[in-house]
Amino acid sequence: MFRDRVVSMEQTQEIGEKHIDLLTAIATEALPGFSLSEHGLEHEQDLYVLTVANAATGETRRICFTRMVLSDADRLQAVVKDASVPMRGRMVDLIRAQAARREILVSLRQLLSDEERLEADEIDGECRRKNEAALAARRAEEERRGRERRRQKQAEDARRQAQRERERRPQATQTEGPGPQPGASPGEGGGRRRRRRRGGRGREQTGAAAPLQQQAQAPPQRPEAGAPQAPGVPRPPGGGRRRRRRGRRGGGGPQPGGGPVPG
Repeated sequence: MFRDRVVSMEQTQEIGEKHIDLLTAIATEALPGFSLSEHGLEHEQDLYVLTVANAATGETRRICFTRMVLSDADRLQAVVKDASVPMRGRMVDLIRAQAARREILVSLRQLLSDEERLEADEIDGECRRKNEAALAARRAEEERRGRERRRQKQAEDARRQAQRERERRPQATQTEGPGPQPGASPGEGGGRRRRRRRGGRGREQTGAAAPLQQQAQAPPQRPEAGAPQAPGVPRPPGGGRRRRRRGRRGGGGPQPGGGPVPG
């Protein structure tokens, strides 16, 4: 693009310098009393500019020619070939119509004939419709991409929310602690702790009670028949009855007191 612009400006300056006399004649014909004071290239806008001044009034005008006017075969080049063509008069009339302005523009579109203007309008309309269609397609594509980005963002937010919920559940479970085991009584843990704390004293009590348990488990000794029972010692259950029963059945045995057996 930079190279094309440089070439374009070089062509504009080259053609303008080449036909400076013809351009000056057209400008002074359109603006009587003015004469050429400066000429050169306007780099920013790619225009060849003639600066004319009126010595009587001191006014100046800048007449700007576009590259298309200078290079088109039906504009300046046609005037170069034949000075009597209607294009010369059209250029003079265009400059004269803008005589009140300090800067006068001579462009290709301003020099078009009616037929050429209609054709140019059709071309411009077609280009405008193509540009509008391309712009509408670009906007539709941007809207589609925007909807896709919003959909992806919503899906990503939902995924992150679900991830946070999954991470929050184990934390809540660890904070609350494990619940009671099924079938275990509420005081089972406390009972075990109490038994552990009282373990030493329980063993002492168990050792002291061991002889009593052994005595309770040992079978009662039967006293011999006829032996006196010591006072304060409990009689074994059922022992006396069995002796009396044997005494009744025998009939001839001695009595427990040692006396005579009744006849």
